[in-house]
Amino acid sequence: MQSGVIIIEKLISFFSRFRVLLCGGVCVALLAGCVSHGAGGSTTLLQRDVHFKKIAVAPFQAVGSGDPAARIVRCPISGTSFRACGFSGNPEKKIEEQFVGGLNASGGYIVIPPQEVRGVYQRVSAASLGEAPLEILKKVGEEVGADGIIAGHLFCYRERKGVDYSAERPASVTFCIHLIRTRDGMSVWKGVFDKTQSSLMENILEVLPFLRGGGKWMTAEELSRQGVREILKGFPDMKGN
Repeated sequence: MQSGVIIIEKLISFFSRFRVLLCGGVCVALLAGCVSHGAGGSTTLLQRDVHFKKIAVAPFQAVGSGDPAARIVRCPISGTSFRACGFSGNPEKKIEEQFVGGLNASGGYIVIPPQEVRGVYQRVSAASLGEAPLEILKKVGEEVGADGIIAGHLFCYRERKGVDYSAERPASVTFCIHLIRTRDGMSVWKGVFDKTQSSLMENILEVLPFLRGGGKWMTAEELSRQGVREILKGFPDMKGN
């Protein structure tokens, strides 16, 4: 009888330790998942020592496919493939406004806004048919006297179907923003946002992003605003000029 009690106590102790280890492993996995997958935005510094005094912002562009059934499109700047979805209106203008509004011009550089660049961009584009987008942006940057020029492209902007706390279909937004050096037409930095909001029931790793969104189903505009904020956090520091 005593040996049986000892065996039972050992089993209880073993399962208790196993439960602690299991819980710890789950917590670590959740934390790791939140760090790598919690946000839909990412930034990449492609060139070192990026110091510009004046940055122009070209009009943001919507990129679609001639085939409505196509689900993949390519970025005109990098050639990278992105998922696409149909959208109406000009939501790229909203993202352009959000980005320019959040761009911190106190870091030692001057921002030339899109309204001052649009006319030059349209004229140069019309006169440079067949040329690569980077070459056109380089010419525009040179003409407006900028050291660098921002180019943004929108690939997907699907509105939420439903209301704040009950969405039949979540919002989905995908866009990419490049900073190009005017001197040589090189892309020196890029920010990418690709996000479809998920419910906690669909993906437990969405708990932090869901709470950041106010614990509700966001609209496409709210989702894009969140994406712009995330990308701007990784915008290169221009101090030093």
